[in-house]
Amino acid sequence: MAPVKFRDVGSAANDLINNDYCFDRKFKLKTKSVNGLVLTTEGTLKPKGVAGKLSAAFKPFDGITMKKVCVTTDGRFSTEASLDNALEGVTFTVKAEDGANKPPAGELCVDYKSGNATVNTSVDVCDVNGPTLYGASTLAYDNFLLGGEIRYNTGFDSTDGSPSVVDYNAALSYHGGDFVAALTSKKKLSDLTFNLHQRYSKDIALATTYNHSSKLLTVGGIYKLDMATVLQGKLNSKGIVSANAIQMVSPGVKLITSVEVDAKNFAGDSHKFGLQLLLG
Repeated sequence: MAPVKFRDVGSAANDLINNDYCFDRKFKLKTKSVNGLVLTTEGTLKPKGVAGKLSAAFKPFDGITMKKVCVTTDGRFSTEASLDNALEGVTFTVKAEDGANKPPAGELCVDYKSGNATVNTSVDVCDVNGPTLYGASTLAYDNFLLGGEIRYNTGFDSTDGSPSVVDYNAALSYHGGDFVAALTSKKKLSDLTFNLHQRYSKDIALATTYNHSSKLLTVGGIYKLDMATVLQGKLNSKGIVSANAIQMVSPGVKLITSVEVDAKNFAGDSHKFGLQLLLG
């Protein structure tokens, strides 16, 4: 099996610690028609009103997938389409966004997967300073995975026309059977993060992340209490304690309750509460 993309190195720990935590009031409805059309409606209650979006995903032709056609209540339109298996192991993806008084965004991506390597390339055609080229690759050998990425601005549309390397990073991970350890970087190797994810049992998983730049250590875990209930919690070195209760009310109905408490300042007003209702 091909290794994960560069951006997904260490994702197991990041997902456990970050996914499903939401401190807004959120509603999500997902439906699927008999011909494969998937419609998703989301609404989030915010201090200044309700933010919502409507998105669709479908396959108009064999090999072509519209992964996302989306419009938000602030007037932002976005779309993402892919062409799969035009060449063996190669996927072409086109992404575009516009509206909501924000600059347009557009990207053409080419992804390649083989037995022990994954290569991802893209061109950001809407960069104000000129098309930006991106390349990343991961290579698997035994239990190790090594990856790197580089982002290069061509400078074609800038005033001085000077090309430059915008960013470059590296990643290393080790799969030890029931655990995965990863070291990743950002911001030209200056921001390092260590991730550790362990599957303690079929019902319990644990994760640790440490970011060297912010000196932030976070530990978290998830416990499947039964077929309908999942408990999740995390604690970081700043004294922030968070917890999730994920309840499968009935088939297709999920309720997620999130709580965040500043353990160093119980009397303060920085505590948070969130509620998500997911249908479909």
